[in-house]
Amino acid sequence: MQITAVMVDDETLVLDSLERILSREEDITVVGRATTGPEALQAVRTHRPDVVLMDLLLKGDFDGVEATRRIRNTLNPPAVLAVTSFDTDTYMRGALDAGATGFLLKNDATTSLAEAIRMAHAGDPMISPALTSRLIASYVAPQADPVCAAARRQVAGLSAREIDVAQLVGAGRTYDDIARQLFISPSTVKSTIRRAMSKTGADSGAQVAVLVAQARLDLLEG
Repeated sequence: MQITAVMVDDETLVLDSLERILSREEDITVVGRATTGPEALQAVRTHRPDVVLMDLLLKGDFDGVEATRRIRNTLNPPAVLAVTSFDTDTYMRGALDAGATGFLLKNDATTSLAEAIRMAHAGDPMISPALTSRLIASYVAPQADPVCAAARRQVAGLSAREIDVAQLVGAGRTYDDIARQLFISPSTVKSTIRRAMSKTGADSGAQVAVLVAQARLDLLEG
C-alpha cells in the first residue's frame, strides 16, 4: 500500500533532510511541502495526503498546533504526526489535544521516521520513548485534583486489559512490543485501544494513555 505524505516545517533544510530520508522508502511518497500553517492547509486540500508531518513551532499566522487542529477538523482528515524537539512540552500537549496521532523527535527521524509514518497511517499511536514520560507527566495531576477525578470517571468503564495496554502505550511501547509483552497479537492490541477510545471518547491511543495517567489508578486502594 502506498502512503502519501505532506511535510510541514519552516526550515527548508529540514524539509530537504526529511525528504532524503523518505526517498529510500518504496511505500511512502512525499506529495507536498509547506513552510507555514496556511500553506499546510492548502497542501492538504490540494494533495489529500494520508499523513502530515507537522513541525509544531511554525512561524507566521498560526503555529503547528493550530494547523493540526484545523487539519483534523476537515472532512476525512489525514493523520498528523508531530515532528518536534525536546523543548516543546506545551506545544506537544496542544498538538495531542488537537488530534495529533503521535510525536517524533527530529533527532530520531533518521532511524524512525518511516515507521512512524506507517504507524500514523494505521492509526497507531507513536511517541518517541524519550518524549513519553515528559508528555504524560505534564498531564498528571495530584490525586485530589478535579482533573484526576474527571479522568477516573472517564476511564471507569475500561477493563483491566484496556488499562494495561493504555499504560504501555503511555510508556512509549509500539503495538508489536505490547503484543509480545502481553502474549497477544498486534491486532488484538489495536482492537483493545479502539474499544478504549470508544469508551472514553478519546481521539487517539495517546489520549487514552493520558487519561489513564491522569486518573492516577496507581494510588487507588486495591
